[in-house]
Amino acid sequence: MLFKQEKKKRRWPRILLGLVLVSIVAGLGITAWPFLTYPTAEVRISVDPPMATEQVDAPVAGIADVDITPPIGIPKFGYSSWAKKADGFRTRLKARAFYLHAPGNTPMALVQLDLGAGSRLLHAKVAELIAAETDVPAHALSLLSTHTHSGPGQYLGSDFYNVFGSNRPGFDPELFDFLAERIAQAVIEAHGNRREARFATGQTQIRGLTRNRAVEAWARNEGIPKDEVTETMRYRAINPDLTLLRIDQRTEDGNFRPAGALSFFSIHGTAIPAFTRPYHADVWAWLARDLEHHIRSEYDTPFEPVHGTAQATHGDNTPAWQPKERGPRAARRIGQGLGEAAVELFTSLDGKLSDELTTAVATRQSNLLEVPQDQRQGLCQRAIVGAAVVGGARGDEVFPISYLPWIEEGWPRRIFTGGCQGTKHWMLSKLQLLLPQKDLPHQAVFQVLRINDLVLAPVPWEVTFESGNRMRERIRAQLPEDRDWLVEISSVANGYFGYATTAEEYSAQHYEGGHTLYGPDTTAFLTEFSARLTEDLFRTGEVDDLPDETRTRLLRHDYWPDSRARVGERELIQPPRFHAATRNQQAYWSIRYQGVDPARLELHRPLLRVERRTENGWQGLGSQGRPVNDQGTKMQIRLLEEDGAGGLYEVRWYQPVFHAHGDRRFRIAPRGGTTELTSPAF
Repeated sequence: MLFKQEKKKRRWPRILLGLVLVSIVAGLGITAWPFLTYPTAEVRISVDPPMATEQVDAPVAGIADVDITPPIGIPKFGYSSWAKKADGFRTRLKARAFYLHAPGNTPMALVQLDLGAGSRLLHAKVAELIAAETDVPAHALSLLSTHTHSGPGQYLGSDFYNVFGSNRPGFDPELFDFLAERIAQAVIEAHGNRREARFATGQTQIRGLTRNRAVEAWARNEGIPKDEVTETMRYRAINPDLTLLRIDQRTEDGNFRPAGALSFFSIHGTAIPAFTRPYHADVWAWLARDLEHHIRSEYDTPFEPVHGTAQATHGDNTPAWQPKERGPRAARRIGQGLGEAAVELFTSLDGKLSDELTTAVATRQSNLLEVPQDQRQGLCQRAIVGAAVVGGARGDEVFPISYLPWIEEGWPRRIFTGGCQGTKHWMLSKLQLLLPQKDLPHQAVFQVLRINDLVLAPVPWEVTFESGNRMRERIRAQLPEDRDWLVEISSVANGYFGYATTAEEYSAQHYEGGHTLYGPDTTAFLTEFSARLTEDLFRTGEVDDLPDETRTRLLRHDYWPDSRARVGERELIQPPRFHAATRNQQAYWSIRYQGVDPARLELHRPLLRVERRTENGWQGLGSQGRPVNDQGTKMQIRLLEEDGAGGLYEVRWYQPVFHAHGDRRFRIAPRGGTTELTSPAF
């Protein structure tokens, strides 16, 4: 009996070793096959000078939002292979553009995107498209992202993230063109909507809605031993600052009324978990729309308000969802909490608006492979992916992958740490060197922008809380001492390079450290580079250091649906049905219908609404002053089945209002030449 027990115990090392070997072999196969079998697409972008700058006597601003929700079937970025391709949307994805032009200054455009990350190629393409219709030069364009993990992938500037950042590999040219054209349209519309404007900036703190998912790694910055880390520290090691720029525009009667705002906050777009199929803007949907609703309902404004919301230093700061709450319920609760704070901050700026505007911008593109040694601050010569990346971030572990040796968080290398990558265990070990450096991100766009007393430094990294503190401190040291500056770092802007942790955090080799591609001194490099750029901007003037032409070749795969798809017939399959709330699901009404092929659904156009019966016929329904349609957060459409004639869809209306029986109905807008579809009354 004792002999049998010993023999049984000895099997575990073999099983564990077998799992590791299988993981390595499978990982190698997954890594190699797109690079060996996919065709390539050349992306070539030439940016011409913009149209002549209009001379203005007073500050002007323009605001616009454009829908950028792609079609069904596009892979999603953020959860890598654990994600699912999109089958519809719960909340729409938007591009919100803010055009600013001060007398004597270069016009600038800041665009907030409901995307997982920025893209250097997307930045160049949008600059190319807006040149003929706006006076915004390429270096004064900034693409800022929310980092939602429920948006599309396949538009990024490196093969590495086009292959591994989504659940399917490859760069999709049609998706890229769609996003570029829609984002450019937002900038062009904002330029066209420009009016004399007034401005105010402010900041408030929000606690309790975010927590530090890698607090053990953060604690190393403070010299706190692992066994002394407490749960309370998770809620302390966060960036609580919500920073907001308010814009009021002049109306036809000469008065100024609120038109919108651009804000920054540190929170991962991960309240919506992996394996969730519909597109979703995550907590940012409620943060954006709740302030827009407040402006619309509380101020006498003729403008359709726009609130753009983008990332600050969020790398290790995650939504504070509760056990078994994660999903739309958590996103709604946390997003509405952020929205309440944004409303309060916006309102507090009522008496602080100024008709003065000073702007300046410095933009510099750097090839990290060619940075001089005396400016590298220890930055590694080559990007290397850590084994901890495979395990995923805290809260997104997948059994058993996330719990294997060297892959599980907190397994730093303890010997042979003298190389540039230090304590990092390399994913696939030295086999990773077979991946050419050109396929990994290496062309980075850095910016420093000034808008009155707000200094914004967009970078294409996910910057952790403490890394952001160090960057802000160095940037602030370069600023004139004539005012109190608001300094904000905006992560995942204009591109994507993974994470930037401090050297102390890197040494723990959690997911964030494993995903810091250029080694433990990445934050030191970003800090000094941004500080020099800030110094150049404030002491020597505006910086425009972008190439006129961008050219690259990427592995290609086409996910965009075939536009030649059959139209299909429309037919109601399931009449309206009520579904009571459960612990993890809000109450909702639903219908199912047979409709056009997903290729013809055009999700970026208005599609769904609920109507009510009135004395004057059927009218759009409102709830708490908000229309019940797919521009808000209460309607969803998903593809259930697809056949040669079209698709079977389900439409839901969440949080339905109480009403008399028989005075509500669903309305589906026309598509592909079909007429509108309405449901029976319910």
